[in-house]
Amino acid sequence: MDKMGVLIGLVPALFWGIYPVWMKKVTGGNFLEQLLGTSGGILIAAGAVALWLQQGVSPHDFLLYFLSGFLWNIGQIGQCWSFMRLGVSAVMPVTTALQVIGNSLVGAWLFGEWQGWQTNLLGLAALIVIVLCVFISNGALHIAKEEALVYVILLVTSIGYWCYSGFPHYVTNPNGLAGFLPQALGMFSGSLLIYLIGRHRLPTSDAWGVRNLSAGLIFAVAAGSYLVSLQLNGLVNAFVITQLNVVIATIVGAVVLHEKGGRQLLITGFGLAVLIAGVFFMVRV
Repeated sequence: MDKMGVLIGLVPALFWGIYPVWMKKVTGGNFLEQLLGTSGGILIAAGAVALWLQQGVSPHDFLLYFLSGFLWNIGQIGQCWSFMRLGVSAVMPVTTALQVIGNSLVGAWLFGEWQGWQTNLLGLAALIVIVLCVFISNGALHIAKEEALVYVILLVTSIGYWCYSGFPHYVTNPNGLAGFLPQALGMFSGSLLIYLIGRHRLPTSDAWGVRNLSAGLIFAVAAGSYLVSLQLNGLVNAFVITQLNVVIATIVGAVVLHEKGGRQLLITGFGLAVLIAGVFFMVRV
């Protein structure tokens, strides 16, 4: 990986780290309003990018990008729902671990990004380090019974995030931001469908949904730069670098939202330091 690829890969990590804290601290609303507002903001940004680029994609690639965005809603609704029950600093490390496992193994074994037994062994070792430190930082080795359901839902809905990262890898003509608009259309279509099912009405005067448009614009910067990073760095490296967002989201969530005390914050800091080392090791594979 070259330096430019790493720098571009860090952009989604930064903005995805800010996103959940912004959504909980600034915009508010329930998970349906957060989901719809976020996807609406993404669609606005993607439309502006499409007008600027003036680039199209083939029907085959359009469908893959659209499905990627549509299935993203599965992962997103699980995450937003969990934020409301456990808090940002508790959910982010766990959802990170689940996404790292799925996307790394899909990219490594399905797309053949790890070549040879030594690379596979080193990659798996780095993966284990990342997952362990995430659980240590979250104190998830001692999960209360009432929290178990939330973690199970996070596990199941993470499949949506795996599809979100994996489907763009199948496009026949990868062109970074050219796929941003069809992906955003999939995101908005899925979130609108979920909103209609949950509310049984159109979001004609939903103030909380409108407020969450700003969260969508933050997410859009991450999503657009992630598509470019996928093209430059491959699925495994692009995705693993973005998971540094957990450092930002967890620390800011703990400090700004007051979700962790002094001792918990110290343990979290140790776990996140090991996470950074694991991510660095992974991208060197």
